[in-house]
Amino acid sequence: MGAAAALLGSALAVKPLLTITDGLVMPLEKVRTTSKALARMEALACEACEACEGFDIGVQHLANPGVAEQVAERLASTLEIESVPVDEVGAVIGAHVGPGTVAVTVTPH
Repeated sequence: MGAAAALLGSALAVKPLLTITDGLVMPLEKVRTTSKALARMEALACEACEACEGFDIGVQHLANPGVAEQVAERLASTLEIESVPVDEVGAVIGAHVGPGTVAVTVTPH
């Protein structure tokens, strides 16, 4: 993302939703406001889980444990499972995504 795009996105409170498919990071959507971005991310995660016969799900974050825990609790409730694990991303990913990041991973069985 260029500096001008980042500045404009910041001014408009645009939150990019990214996806990783076949090892490639791709933009999925741009959503305005953090609450809308989290709600959309949760909806996409639930859709992905419903498309699988079995799955593993987890929430990851960087310096944002409170929000990550809230996302995990909502996902567990919606998916009617006991809990969703929450972990902090490592240094390599953290250097690319930055503090405040919240992510959901769904891995089909």
